[in-house]
Amino acid sequence: MNTTTHSNQGLIATADIGDRKRGQTVSVENVTKVYQTASGPLRAIEETSFKIEPGEFVSVLGPSGCGKTTFLMVISGLIPCTTGRVKIGDQVIDKPYTDLGFVFQRDVLMDWRTVLSNVMLPVEIKKLKPIEKYQERAHELLKMAGLSGFEKSLPCELSGGMRQRVSICRALVSDPPILLMDEPFGALDALTREQMNDDLLKIWSKSRSMVLFITHNISEAVYLSDRIIVMSQRPGRILEILDLSDLPRPRNIATKELPAFNKHINRIRHIFVNQGILSGGEEDQKFILQD
Repeated sequence: MNTTTHSNQGLIATADIGDRKRGQTVSVENVTKVYQTASGPLRAIEETSFKIEPGEFVSVLGPSGCGKTTFLMVISGLIPCTTGRVKIGDQVIDKPYTDLGFVFQRDVLMDWRTVLSNVMLPVEIKKLKPIEKYQERAHELLKMAGLSGFEKSLPCELSGGMRQRVSICRALVSDPPILLMDEPFGALDALTREQMNDDLLKIWSKSRSMVLFITHNISEAVYLSDRIIVMSQRPGRILEILDLSDLPRPRNIATKELPAFNKHINRIRHIFVNQGILSGGEEDQKFILQD
């Protein structure tokens, strides 16, 4: 298993709000997760270890059912691991960890609340003060997401992409050092998804939260990430950790024309073909293996 890592300290910037340190290292140490089901034990994750540094954008890429979402649930403390442990800084996570943002596969907006009111929900729940600071941040995030003028709109008046932008703003409004994203663009059409990738990078470049991003999409993972954790079929194991430091930031449409971009895509396809996750005939193999 290749677990090459790289330093991302040069990419970490000061957040627009707050003067606290931008988070701590997340350490996943020999984590196994077994679910007890009616048909017997189900091993979701097997003996998995990795670290994510503050400010990094890391994607977890793998087939359906390989434990990608389980990673997020364990890291956030919403479910316990069976063996091993997760640490954020020096804190062992054995209960829900609240200093993070979570973006789900569905936007889960409250239909009776306006866009601005939905974004401000974490501030209300956490009773953060002063309220004016977070209102200003909410307006700033909505502006970056292209939603200025929609503050008083209801979710039913928005497109799917607009609703998911609202959910990202909501996750970031409290300025969390960690952002967990569970296939947030999976339900969107291809064009909207590409635009959302650019919108996410624009917002992330301002907040510099650590991001752990779950996806099935190889191109999306390469475009967004500093590193990619490539997973096997269930039970999920790390097959390889790819370092994408040869793709400069900021990323844009020209990034996808770089030889390094296609090199990483081909490498991931090769891994999945070797694992039987993707089919690959002789002609496919020639394409997959070329740099």
